Amino acid sequence: MKLTRFMAAFAALSLTAMFSAAALGVDENEIRVTGDVGTIQFENYTGPHTVIETADAITEIGRGLGRQVSRSVTREGSFNLNGKYSIIHAIDENEKGKFDADILILNPNASVDHIRNLRRIIAGYLQAAYGYNSNDATTIATFVTVYNAVYRQKLDVFQDRYKTVVTKNLTKEKCGLSTKWNEWPGNTQIVIPLNDVTGGLSTVDTSVISDRNVVDNMREENDKGVDVRQDMVDIKEREAEQAADKAAEAQEKADKEKQKLAEQQKAEQQAQKDASSAQKNADKADSAADEAKKKADEAKKQAEEAQKKADEAKKQAGANPDDEAAQAAAKKAAEDAKKAEDAKKKAEQDAIAAQKAADEAAKKAEEAAKKAQEEAEATAAQQDKLNEAEAEVKEHQDFADKKESEAQTERTEIAKDKQALLEEALAVDEGNSIIGLKVVNETKDLSQMVKVSMADGSTLKVSPVNVVHERTILPVVSPVIEDAKESSVQTSSIYYVAICGDGSASGNNAVKLCLLDSMNMEIQKESNEMVANDSVLVTDGNGGYYCVIQDGSNYVVAKYNKSLQLQVKSPVAVESNTPIVLSERGIVVVAASGSIVLLDNRNLDSSF
Repeated sequence: MKLTRFMAAFAALSLTAMFSAAALGVDENEIRVTGDVGTIQFENYTGPHTVIETADAITEIGRGLGRQVSRSVTREGSFNLNGKYSIIHAIDENEKGKFDADILILNPNASVDHIRNLRRIIAGYLQAAYGYNSNDATTIATFVTVYNAVYRQKLDVFQDRYKTVVTKNLTKEKCGLSTKWNEWPGNTQIVIPLNDVTGGLSTVDTSVISDRNVVDNMREENDKGVDVRQDMVDIKEREAEQAADKAAEAQEKADKEKQKLAEQQKAEQQAQKDASSAQKNADKADSAADEAKKKADEAKKQAEEAQKKADEAKKQAGANPDDEAAQAAAKKAAEDAKKAEDAKKKAEQDAIAAQKAADEAAKKAEEAAKKAQEEAEATAAQQDKLNEAEAEVKEHQDFADKKESEAQTERTEIAKDKQALLEEALAVDEGNSIIGLKVVNETKDLSQMVKVSMADGSTLKVSPVNVVHERTILPVVSPVIEDAKESSVQTSSIYYVAICGDGSASGNNAVKLCLLDSMNMEIQKESNEMVANDSVLVTDGNGGYYCVIQDGSNYVVAKYNKSLQLQVKSPVAVESNTPIVLSERGIVVVAASGSIVLLDNRNLDSSF
């Protein structure tokens, strides 16, 4: 078996990779609000400054403005700081269907001259005014600046989207943000769209500032803006989650209102039933009163007729005092008249009683009808409450669905752009560069991977990993890195095995076997075991990699495969810095006792 040890300063890089990018669907319903807005490239001042302000001091400018607005975010107002920067907090709860906004104005004496610092001011403002954390505020500030550059001097777009309270403060010449720093002072009105001034994470409308035109411009950048776009996706996913939680809370409220409505409807039905019954009783009593009145009228008529007959009979009897028949007729007529009068009085009393009963029944019917009306109004009011609660559920759920849909679409686009960046990088690197090492710490003998141009020898890229031991990296083709870092992207089929770590005992430092990718030259996987600080690293040329690892209080020889999975370790303790000499007959090492030991190639057992 040929002994192989990689000691050269440079190793040839051969990249062979196959990629398959998923096709990205286009939303046919998407409408661009403008035509080609061009690529946004900010021009910043790069010369010397008489005064150098710290990043925190610049951020504090925005915080100063934000603190003024935070005192009453629900009221319109104008604020300024040192006469250089102003904020118009433009809100109007009476106008619906369009956006409120904050307008950041850079006055003629404003001194900001770099987009990075302008974003710091906006981020500081968002933190102080609305409670955004630093990361989210920075992400939103980045999108706000690109958004305002995309729609620079497009007043019609702002008028279409924003309320009058906003647009009355904008002019065509100044609205938005110029890409040239020297045009900013006195000529800038940065519009920050507000969704809900008390909406926490959703205070600024992230959908507006990340519309298709904005994202397309970010995709024109060298890195396609994938990092900040991913941060925006993260914000939208959290917005969706919070909105879904609010929808769930609103649904609980709606369910309670629905139960109340069912109870109220039941009460209304009973009231309607009672009103109907009372009305029937009133109608019946009214009919009885009418009948009693008719009987009273008839009795009165009969009494009048009987009295008339009695008077006539009395007159006849008076004219014929000796006529017994006349006297008897008069007496009978008088008795009949009295009976008729008594019947009349009784009928009148019955009529009065019937009318009283009818009046009472009518009153009860009126009260029952009033009660039924009140219950009907209460039902309508409860229905309104339910409709309002259900509308709130829909509002929150629609918002959650919208943000999740946007996040999903953008995740797909970002994945596609990452793949495109990878393929572009591979197309540039393949066959045109080599990987090498440079010593960065002679005392500890630590090195750093570098990528060098084959054309002119210039350094193309430097690895962030500057703790490679023994000036040794061993190439490995297509290892399995299923447990690699989530943020890493498998950049090629070529990786390098190395011993990494600074060897200090402080903090969370460790020395381990590691896999570094050939594109970003970052650690993609580490061994589970600790490697001796002064261990050598060798390979047998057949996918086996050997080093010395810690095993309790001892050191032993270990064999790993190309995916850094431990295959076997020697039962014999060895010196931490032992040479590892490979041969077909065995592996020669120095035991902890100082004696030479031959280990079996298969199981690393001692052969003698």
